[in-house]
Amino acid sequence: MYSEKSDCTENTNTKTTKSEVIYEDKYFIVLNPEHPLNCRDDGGHLIMEKRERVTDRSDMTYMEAIDFMRVSMLVGKAMYQVLGVERVNYEDLANWGLDDPEGPKMHLHFFGRARRQVHQVRGQHLSLFPKGHPIYNGHLKSFTEDEVERLRAEVVEISHEEKYVRMAELAGIS
Repeated sequence: MYSEKSDCTENTNTKTTKSEVIYEDKYFIVLNPEHPLNCRDDGGHLIMEKRERVTDRSDMTYMEAIDFMRVSMLVGKAMYQVLGVERVNYEDLANWGLDDPEGPKMHLHFFGRARRQVHQVRGQHLSLFPKGHPIYNGHLKSFTEDEVERLRAEVVEISHEEKYVRMAELAGIS
């Protein structure tokens, strides 16, 4: 999946569109960001957002919390199976929203970690530049339309496994 000669500075062979939806239900939406924080050649980046704004996961109802775990498990497993990443880092980061008028918005980042890293160091925590840094203005590639479609299909396939069906029932997702 990840080329030994990848170059995250060029995105000429991959056509992407704005924040493509990977998955959505009544509580959450998972997006392929147009300007990722981790290049697809390093394993990529997806974001899960809660439809109704909360500032912390402790503000969720029990049904939302169950679905939060279910969706994060679905998406992480799909990233392993579709992208062949070595690891998935699940990160709840709210620091950049501290000064927003509405305050921080709880969301979850999925950072795939490829065996061969281009911008990151294998086995180390993901390094992020400050908010607004030029590296986030198109330097890092998001997933291609084909990868997005395969991730969507895999999430649907995985969601039919018994444990995910049971979690969906507990979360009130039908």
